[in-house]
Amino acid sequence: MTISTVSFEGVKRAVFFPFRGENWGLKILIGSALTFGSFIIPIIPALPVFGYFGQIMKGVIVKEEDPEMPAWNDWGTLFLDGLKLFGAMIIYLLPALILTIGGYALFMVLDLWLGLSAATLAQNSGSAFPLAMIASIVGMVIGMAVMMLGIALAVVTIIILPPALGNMLAEGKFEAAFHFREWWPVLKSNLGGFIVAVMLAMGLFYLMYMLAIVLYATIILCFLLPFAFAFILFISGATGFSVYAVAYRDGIR
Repeated sequence: MTISTVSFEGVKRAVFFPFRGENWGLKILIGSALTFGSFIIPIIPALPVFGYFGQIMKGVIVKEEDPEMPAWNDWGTLFLDGLKLFGAMIIYLLPALILTIGGYALFMVLDLWLGLSAATLAQNSGSAFPLAMIASIVGMVIGMAVMMLGIALAVVTIIILPPALGNMLAEGKFEAAFHFREWWPVLKSNLGGFIVAVMLAMGLFYLMYMLAIVLYATIILCFLLPFAFAFILFISGATGFSVYAVAYRDGIR
């Protein structure tokens, strides 16, 4: 299966591989349960899930196999690989998160300042209000610009993450995710494939999310929504990381 030249059969294999193989139902159940557990206990239950996604990527990159769901065993390796994968993703996404959250906070603080200035004017008309209003508006524009810059940086980071993570898993070393000279040629050689892989992963997640929203239609089924989201996050994660791995494998050929 190649990502650079997308075929219907290739997309079908990428989307439905979690539902094939031996004991696929049990594997999905364990992954979904751990994902649901991360809603209650932050991070810790998610680490073996990320490690599991790493095992899927290793099967494609190192063994050059089609994506498949491995067995849930060797939990120590799953936790360690998950910690590496999660850590590398956080480091790469941290600048975008800081800009996005910081820009939003700046926007909200200055918007509040403008509101308080207006309330002050209502009680005591003063010449300081126009200046405060102008300063707040300028600040809000700056805050929005910073937030938009953070979102743009996040989009770029999401595209460069797959080759960085692929190189880390191929080399078996955490620091390999930051060896730009090693994974940058892979990104350049299959940039279109990585973009398609990201679009496939995000599109599948959005589609499954919209289907889950149907659960809101009834009072009874809406209680199933957290379990549905856990299932969606696990399946879309398994599928997403598999197509990232395929794009990386295509890039090094």
